[in-house]
Amino acid sequence: MAPPAPNWPINNKPLAATVTWDSHGLKIDADNSSLDQILKDVSTDTGAKVEGLSADQRVFGTYGPGPARQVLSDLLDGTGYNVLMFGDQGEGTPREIVLSPPPTGPAPVGNNRNQSAEEEYEPEPPEPLPQPEPVQNQYQPPTPQPGEPPRTPQQMYQEMLQQRQMQMEQRNENQPPNNQQ
Repeated sequence: MAPPAPNWPINNKPLAATVTWDSHGLKIDADNSSLDQILKDVSTDTGAKVEGLSADQRVFGTYGPGPARQVLSDLLDGTGYNVLMFGDQGEGTPREIVLSPPPTGPAPVGNNRNQSAEEEYEPEPPEPLPQPEPVQNQYQPPTPQPGEPPRTPQQMYQEMLQQRQMQMEQRNENQPPNNQQ
């Protein structure tokens, strides 16, 4: 015998959301409400055509009042759908709302023969940035030879100190003697 289903909101019958479309804009009050029912009510009230809802979800919260485009964006944020809103019926109300689920599984490998015009566009490469002047007397660690164990930070520090000491000695040798009387 199967155990009873947990008492979770998703297992209860969805409650009808309140969709208000008036001079203040669109407002949606949802408490364990059906996304499908909400979008049908929005479509009926605003005249926007809704396409692509494949799996119903439960919605909780208050959205709006505000411009329909913003309220719908807030409502659909986090649902997992890619959302496109086309046209404008005035006051930010879209004519059409198209939902598509995001791709699942690994990204395709190989050439895509159905490339869009945007994918075919190749911008010109930017001009190269000017290269900085090389800095003299800067520590350059020796490149490790194959098969050598990696150097520790302490070893690199010691090498840097030795190289710096050698550079200071060379500078002192190249400077003319200071004739003080």
